[in-house]
Amino acid sequence: MINRSLDRPLQLLAVVGIILYFTVILISSYLSGPPPSNEEADGLPTITQQAAADTAVVFARQHFALSDDHNTSTLYQTHSERSGYLQKEHLFNSYTERYTQLPLDYYEVEINDLASSKTYYIDINYSNQKVLGWKTYVSPSSKADTVSAPGVDPQLLAEQTIKEQGYSPTNFTLLDTVPDLNKKNNAATPSGRVLVYESRTDLIGQAKLQLTLNVSKGQVVSFQPDFKIPAAFGEWKEIQNSSASLMTNISMGVSLIMAAAALFIIIRYRRQITFRRGLWLTLIFLIIYIGNNFNMLPAFRTSHTAGPSQFEALFYLWFLNIIIAMMAVSVYLSVLAGRQMWSRYSWNPLPEWQDPAFGSQVWVAMTRGYLLCFFILGVQQVLFFIAEHAFDVWSVNDAADSVLNMTFPALFPLMAWAAAISEETVYRLFGIAFFLKIVRIRFLAVLLPSIIWAMSHTQYPIYPVYTRLVEVTIIGVIFGYAFLKYGFMTVLFAHASMDSILMGLSLYGLGDWMHIVVGSFYLIFPGLVGWVLYRLHGNKKRRALSMPRLDPD
Repeated sequence: MINRSLDRPLQLLAVVGIILYFTVILISSYLSGPPPSNEEADGLPTITQQAAADTAVVFARQHFALSDDHNTSTLYQTHSERSGYLQKEHLFNSYTERYTQLPLDYYEVEINDLASSKTYYIDINYSNQKVLGWKTYVSPSSKADTVSAPGVDPQLLAEQTIKEQGYSPTNFTLLDTVPDLNKKNNAATPSGRVLVYESRTDLIGQAKLQLTLNVSKGQVVSFQPDFKIPAAFGEWKEIQNSSASLMTNISMGVSLIMAAAALFIIIRYRRQITFRRGLWLTLIFLIIYIGNNFNMLPAFRTSHTAGPSQFEALFYLWFLNIIIAMMAVSVYLSVLAGRQMWSRYSWNPLPEWQDPAFGSQVWVAMTRGYLLCFFILGVQQVLFFIAEHAFDVWSVNDAADSVLNMTFPALFPLMAWAAAISEETVYRLFGIAFFLKIVRIRFLAVLLPSIIWAMSHTQYPIYPVYTRLVEVTIIGVIFGYAFLKYGFMTVLFAHASMDSILMGLSLYGLGDWMHIVVGSFYLIFPGLVGWVLYRLHGNKKRRALSMPRLDPD
């Protein structure tokens, strides 16, 4: 068990972290005012994905003669560009109160009509089941009817649709009408006329409401209401995203150099290395991460272009799995090289199953990991609070990362272990030893891999993008010094506990009791893992001691 006198500082840090965490939550709740009074204000879906799909199918049958030979899929989507503009200009609350008919978050139903080779994307308000907009794509190989309906005025048809959708045509000005020649990714919108209407009254900040319609062959095949975001915001965001991409590329480049250095060390000291070490950690990382990729297949479909999204998503899935396999190799190399480098300091930061004290070491590491986790969670809350209120930091929803777009959301928190294994092996177990060899200064050896690690987190939808660089670097330094003091298993459990708690709490947002229970389970899951390993190793040791010894005579 833990020596309480030795871990008293860590216990005090945990208490400080818990106090900071709940204090910031209380202050934030006070500053943000009373909570929303209804589910729509909470931003939670009040209809099921199946109900949204049913509404979309009825609409497609009424407007496009959808055949019975079709399939549907429903995704959560969000207007991240609009949301970002509103938050940057402090217009978010004003918008959500004024434009309830144009929610930022919604369901997108994809309908693939197999008989006509057409794909429909129909946006559904997930609070009241109303159709918000739609798009039609036709495969170049489609044999659909290409005969235009005679005597139909595109402008008259467009304005009739605007009225049917609940808008007053008299409040809009026709800005443009042009031929639609758009072709993308072997699919295209039906050729016709694109009409853009701009509202005379609906304005939020400098963004005006526009309705874009495509009229083709006597049908409105596309209707998209959107706010025209000022170009200045787009340029600012592009600069931010370019900075994030640059930092990510630097992180990937340095990480690749580290992996090459690890391989060199392994080759050089191959006779001193036991190659079976690190295999279990690598395998656990690989299984969890690839399983999560399959779980996120619906999320991969949110970034579709034209036509059916399934093919693009499958291509991205297998491409990502190849990347993850390469990351697994990096994890394995980092374990072997890291152990070898620390052995030169007569220190083994990673205990093995064969060690007699392995079970008790895991138990101690798990307990210390939770204590460290509580402290870091408190620090993180303080950093977010300062960033939001002192540096005007804001974030937007990302449909590609939402638990609403996972096949089994309950499996998502398992990713805490994949993240903990990969990042702690690469940037702590090996990274600190690698940079210590180069710079010879312990603080820099802790700081530099923390910065490289933080750079890989800058493409999260949090702006300005330097926010996560600062936050994750600070957390990385804490992990780094904890690694030097307590060893690898402690920071592994601390990282896994922290992510497991945050990911578990994300399941609460789904609103149903089952996911709340599952999310609560993940709060204690790392502790359960530590206890199981402790018990299994204890039983193994007891069996070994109770085995009869053979008399050599």
